[in-house]
Amino acid sequence: MQSGTSRRLVLVLACAVPLAFAAFTHHAWEDFYITLRSSRNLVEGHGLVFNPGERVHTFTSPLGVLLPALGLALGGGDDQVALWLFRLLSAALLAGGVALVWRRAEALGLGRVGRVVLFGLLLTDAKLTDFAINGQETALCVFFLLLLWSELEAAGPPRPAWLAAACAGLMWTRPDGFILGGAVIVASVLIRRRGPDAPAPPWAALTRGILLGALLYLPWFIWAWWYYGSPIPHTIVAKAAVTPPVSASALLLIPLRALTGRSMLGDLFLPTYWVFGGWPAAVAALAQVLAAVAAFAWVWPALPAPGRRASLALFLGMFYLNSIILFPWYVPPWTVLAFLALAWTVDGLHARLAAAGRRGFAVAVRLAGLLVVGVQCALLLAVAWQTRIQQRLVEDHNRRAIGIWLHEHAAPTDTVFLEPLGYIGYFSQLKTYDFPGLSSPEVVAAVRAGAKSYADIIARLRPEWLVLRADELAGSGASARRIRRDYRFVQLWDSQPDLDQVRILPGREWLEVDAQYAVLRRKAAAPAGG
Repeated sequence: MQSGTSRRLVLVLACAVPLAFAAFTHHAWEDFYITLRSSRNLVEGHGLVFNPGERVHTFTSPLGVLLPALGLALGGGDDQVALWLFRLLSAALLAGGVALVWRRAEALGLGRVGRVVLFGLLLTDAKLTDFAINGQETALCVFFLLLLWSELEAAGPPRPAWLAAACAGLMWTRPDGFILGGAVIVASVLIRRRGPDAPAPPWAALTRGILLGALLYLPWFIWAWWYYGSPIPHTIVAKAAVTPPVSASALLLIPLRALTGRSMLGDLFLPTYWVFGGWPAAVAALAQVLAAVAAFAWVWPALPAPGRRASLALFLGMFYLNSIILFPWYVPPWTVLAFLALAWTVDGLHARLAAAGRRGFAVAVRLAGLLVVGVQCALLLAVAWQTRIQQRLVEDHNRRAIGIWLHEHAAPTDTVFLEPLGYIGYFSQLKTYDFPGLSSPEVVAAVRAGAKSYADIIARLRPEWLVLRADELAGSGASARRIRRDYRFVQLWDSQPDLDQVRILPGREWLEVDAQYAVLRRKAAAPAGG
């Protein structure tokens, strides 16, 4: 197949695969509706807030809230129209990022074996595909990452304007974008061609690009500081309050844990929330091996420089990923760096074996690359089926339905405590006390004041309504007894019987966690305090 035809096919698939996934699963991520509530309030004239009158920064991504707001405005307030417009833009940007990679990989001389691995993985990764269409900002982040990578891998000095667009885009997409961009830039500076005729790092272009990028991000930084009182999103503040601190010794052990398959780095190649179970152990083992190879390939001196730089960027990012609560939508941009590292590793190894006349080993390398792509394809199909069931039985049958029910039965001034904030908060439109407090400074204050359980928070804030999973309500401990003392059961939303009817369902355990929700209401004479 000629290069031009291959390129067109890859670009079509880069756009079509996510959209086909969306059409099959109808998946809208829980957090999309957290953000969309602020988007809707902005469009309706209440400000960029979750609750009118409360200036709390309840979203993470500036573009992730402003683009859906534009979609609502263009779509007459229809959230499905806004979601599909965002999906179309995300799919187009993902295809644009793949186009950048194709052009640069060709210029850098990545061989056919490496390109099969690289684009096979890019087109079939389950989390990248899902989070590119379910309302998260993933595709935007990946596009700006690949724009930055492409400029840094150019034959001549990078263009400051494009560096600035990439750096600013990363920050407009995520407040931790500087970590991702910084890892790629540092790796590009540290790993360069050696020798007397080797060019020096392009310090002038890098400096101008970074400073101009900061200038492009500055308006949002200043506005958020003025509007919310802090440039740091409240979502970060809330998560930090429940994130255990990482010691220096633990940081030093991260590389060893990654090499021995005991780190979160394996998430790069695994389905969303795979830790709940229901996936073959061999898949998790393969993921840990691939992650370790990708993160440590830079130590191989013979590996082509582009592969070493991508690997070193991932290695640097590994310390960040293992120091936070690693939510699945954080993962895909780092997974893309792993794909780049693996592609050059496989290609370089294959080329050296073929040049040495070791044809059998070269064939084994090609087959191993195809096996990894094949496993990714199988995981994508399995995740598509899992996600279709999850959307129907958990999101629509439970969370959306509960939000609508609360909107119909609760007073507008009522408050509700819950953990899954998105669907229920969006469709109920109630004042929410969520854990860990993404929408509610009151919960963050309670946690910092010593509240150690849901029951402690509930006792302090005394919401009118509770939405709890079955396992959060069950039990005979003091917390469960306190909740049952102060609140009466109202209604149960149970999708477990329908879930039991699905005979083949990979990752079933994750769905079972959210299969049952109980709604409770505070008793009139419930006492205050703990």
